[in-house]
Amino acid sequence: MKKRYSTVLTLVFCLCSLLIVTGCDIQIGDWGKAKYERTVQRQATLGPGSTVVAQTSFGYVTIIGADVTDCNVVAQIRVQAPTEEEAREIAEQVKIKLESVGQTLTVKAEKPPIKRNRSISISYDITVPKQTNVECANSYGAIKLTNIDGNVKGKTSSGSITAENIQGSTQLNTSYGSITCRDISGGDIKLKTSSGNIKLSNASCGDCDVHTSYGSITADELKGSSLKLHSASGSINVTEASADSADISTTYGRITCRQITTTDLTAKSGSGSIDIVCSDSTPAEIIANVVTSYGSIDFVTPPDFTGQVELITSYGSIRTDLPITITGEISKKKLTGTIGQGNGKLYLKTSSGSIRIR
Repeated sequence: MKKRYSTVLTLVFCLCSLLIVTGCDIQIGDWGKAKYERTVQRQATLGPGSTVVAQTSFGYVTIIGADVTDCNVVAQIRVQAPTEEEAREIAEQVKIKLESVGQTLTVKAEKPPIKRNRSISISYDITVPKQTNVECANSYGAIKLTNIDGNVKGKTSSGSITAENIQGSTQLNTSYGSITCRDISGGDIKLKTSSGNIKLSNASCGDCDVHTSYGSITADELKGSSLKLHSASGSINVTEASADSADISTTYGRITCRQITTTDLTAKSGSGSIDIVCSDSTPAEIIANVVTSYGSIDFVTPPDFTGQVELITSYGSIRTDLPITITGEISKKKLTGTIGQGNGKLYLKTSSGSIRIR
């Protein structure tokens, strides 16, 4: 009986979550609600370097850059009401407007007040000149930005965000949803989600700051001044990344870095193994601080590494494939010494796990 009751509660919770995300206002038992959809098109001249601002409460926002001189907006208006006639009346009262102030064009909707058990969702498909800055916000729905030669900002409370082929600074934020970015260049990158995975590939930037509270981070082919990746709960995988400094951390999860190039590396995990492979282009005098509370550490140094080495484990073994001149006391739990005469430094520490450098 308890198992059946728990199953029912789970189904009700999932249904309510779905209705919130889709922007519906349907009550359980009211399955016959009528729907009405209406499409509105608007157009306005937009000069190079202008900014387009688009906001909606329920619905998706898609903005694509193209070889055009106008901003073209297609708005999908969807209304739910007890009857089709009422749904149509509400939909006809929704006004889509393009308001221009200086070099900023705002896409906005004027909606009539509605009673309980009615809902309005508005989705936008927008085409703009490629050389346009974009700002969009959404309460419930996805955001997709493509082919923009300008700065982009996107924020949604619940929904995924996708950005592709962006030449400018990129700032994306979602409370519940994933973030996927490809082919980003020309500015800083800041990605944040409270609950979701983040994928970033083929990016060339200034500072790169990626944060997820619950989810994994996957990054490949990155170039930047600084790289900061953090997950409160999830694994981090990095392949072919180059930055002056790299700060990679997770509270619960594994860290894997393949072919990373940097002079200053910090990698920390509260609970998980850490596997680092430096590229051949990594400076011989790299400074690396790698720490995990529970997990092993495997570190492949750059060719001809030279500098100080300090390896510490509370419970586990220490192994080195490199010749180390040991200094201080010899212990199974701690190894201190030098490789060559350089100024590099490797500090590897785990509270429970093995350590290996090669």
